[in-house]
Amino acid sequence: MKRSIFLVLAVVLSINVIAQTAINPQPQPQKTQPSKMNFGLKRKLMNRSIDSREISVLVKGNVDAIRNKTIQLGGVFKNSAGDISSIRIPLNKIQELAGVAEVQRIESNDYKLLPMNDQAITNNHALEVQNGFGLPQGYDGTGVVVGIIDEGIDYTHPDFRDQFGNTRIKFLWDQSIVNANPVTQPQPYGYGKEFVGNQIDTSTQHYDSPFGHGTHVAGIACGNGLAVNNYKGMAPNSDMIIVKANLNQPDNDFLSSLVDAIKYIFDKADALGEPAVINISLGTYFGSHDGKDIQAQYIDNLITTGPGRVVVCSAGNAGVAPIHLGYDLSSDTNFTWLQFSSEYIYIQAWGDSGQFENANFSIGLDRVSPDYHTVGSMPFTNILSQLDTLVVDTLFDGANRLGTIYRYSESFNGRYSFEYIIYPDSTFNISGADTSRYFWNFKTTGSGRMDAWSLEMVFDNLPDSTILPEITKYKKPDGEQTIVSSFTCSDKVITVGSYINRNYYTNANFAITRDTSLVVGELSSFSSRGPTRDGRIKPDITATGEWVLSAGTQSELSILLATEPAKVAAGKKHKRSSGTSMSSPMVAGICALYLQKNPAATWLDVKNAILNCADNDNFTGSALPNNDWGYGKVNAYSAVRGCNIGIDELYENVDFSIFPNPISANSSIQYDLSSIGKFTKASISISNSIGSIVKTVSLKSMTNSIDISKDDLNSGIYFCTLKIDGEIVRTEKLIVLQ
Repeated sequence: MKRSIFLVLAVVLSINVIAQTAINPQPQPQKTQPSKMNFGLKRKLMNRSIDSREISVLVKGNVDAIRNKTIQLGGVFKNSAGDISSIRIPLNKIQELAGVAEVQRIESNDYKLLPMNDQAITNNHALEVQNGFGLPQGYDGTGVVVGIIDEGIDYTHPDFRDQFGNTRIKFLWDQSIVNANPVTQPQPYGYGKEFVGNQIDTSTQHYDSPFGHGTHVAGIACGNGLAVNNYKGMAPNSDMIIVKANLNQPDNDFLSSLVDAIKYIFDKADALGEPAVINISLGTYFGSHDGKDIQAQYIDNLITTGPGRVVVCSAGNAGVAPIHLGYDLSSDTNFTWLQFSSEYIYIQAWGDSGQFENANFSIGLDRVSPDYHTVGSMPFTNILSQLDTLVVDTLFDGANRLGTIYRYSESFNGRYSFEYIIYPDSTFNISGADTSRYFWNFKTTGSGRMDAWSLEMVFDNLPDSTILPEITKYKKPDGEQTIVSSFTCSDKVITVGSYINRNYYTNANFAITRDTSLVVGELSSFSSRGPTRDGRIKPDITATGEWVLSAGTQSELSILLATEPAKVAAGKKHKRSSGTSMSSPMVAGICALYLQKNPAATWLDVKNAILNCADNDNFTGSALPNNDWGYGKVNAYSAVRGCNIGIDELYENVDFSIFPNPISANSSIQYDLSSIGKFTKASISISNSIGSIVKTVSLKSMTNSIDISKDDLNSGIYFCTLKIDGEIVRTEKLIVLQ
């Protein structure tokens, strides 16, 4: 799994950084004050306090004061939502901005955002919506913007063009392009490059990552299937706005650029006069997991600005991986081992104000082979000790340096956080070939509930208590709360888990690709679980995300056809992928269908329709909502039409009868379809006992009858079938006597 944190090692002590060794006495706890800067921003300032390069940050406080000070300091005020502003400012002006009394908080996270239709259109019940069963019309996303924030898109793919070959993409903002002509940079953002429809039509470039993540995601949400007349997405006639996120940018300001992307899409949709739903199949596993960070608050403010604004995101692909550690601290010393894998070890702990002031933490190093003993350990540090101060410790064993430890504690918005970054020292061979002989220990004591996240926690192969008596105090990580963090944990965002879509398909070689271990309809093993740190249900809903066929990029399809053709679908324009990255755009596309029918709907209207109209079955069980399935499996038809009417109920009042029956002379079939409203195509077919159709009549009116002559049919048993828009509604037996 890819790392989520990066830290430059050089240290400048002039910006509130303290260097100390393991033997230094600890300061007494200080009075708690809200921290104005988060750990990520402190690290950026640590060695570049005189750097004049601009960075993007979010600032909470009085908007007018923030705007005025930003401009005074030579920065750029981009926009605001509520009391949170998005700005660009020289790094060496951050301290001065923080000194403004009206500024409550400045954040710049360096969490990396990770990238987290054929059968799917049926499994999620979108086909009924597109065909208009029992609805005033069919819905395909017309007049709705689907925004995709991802790694890009291959906009030459036919599924993103209309029947005349024109692109459906109204705007594309590539945030990864540096030093673009300012004229081509979208304003007020001032970075990347913007493309509009006619530029996209004439371009032959393919703006996507080598793995085609964004193209596949976009195809699920709104591909029209024109490439091979198959694999249609949920909202195939929607307008598209694409933002290519830069996942390799300096300082990892992903959440700042993400909120820019959301604002950009909503503003462009407003200019088009259309409602918009935005899909984000990216996320980070680190953060408070409660939706209280200012990035999440900013996104909430954007969503609630007006109607027709919806954000849908992936729950994450951690499944039940042991990346979470949660328990109530006690007077006993409990510990968890962390195993070094590459570059550094990172652990982040969170607790709520009022119950976490007595929490104490320590980091040490244990040798675990061939015997067990502690090599070195730092003194315990209280959560309030050196609050809002980045501390650099060096751990020694005598004259041997074991590693460098960065720690930071802060308080904001009713929460405490405590973070460690550990750089094992190569001189002791701890970061070399013998890493399996040493585990770093994370120790706690005190009181209060703690939730921590790390990718390096040791879960299994623990020694027996007869070998290591202290192992009885070991706290094992669990697979709960593996949901990605920040905006994903917001109540105003629809967070989507995954279940299995299919287990076979026809591949590019016209052979069957099959995996018999997959049970269609079962929860995907990788689908992240909730709850949020503050106990709310997440994910909100599930959709098909495993073994989904959707659009692929030209470059990736060429590679797959040469190396793994079984992953390419028939027609050679689509490929198979799995992840909550795939289930999220399913729901986003369904939201677009809902917004087409209800363009003035609020985020809450849409979310209530999706959640309250979800399906349950033998896989979900009836005890819903829960932290595996959320409210169940998304049902597009129920959400758009209303929860209480399904396909069976829709056709319940259809009148379809034969009289007289049996017939020895003439008879007629009576039908009345007025109870179902609009339909595209309806027919009655008569088939014999071996299944051969002997007569088919297309229905031109809602109510009528069809005459049957015994002269047209031989003696025997026949079956009369009423079919509406491809759905078999009724079958009646007809007996002909001669």
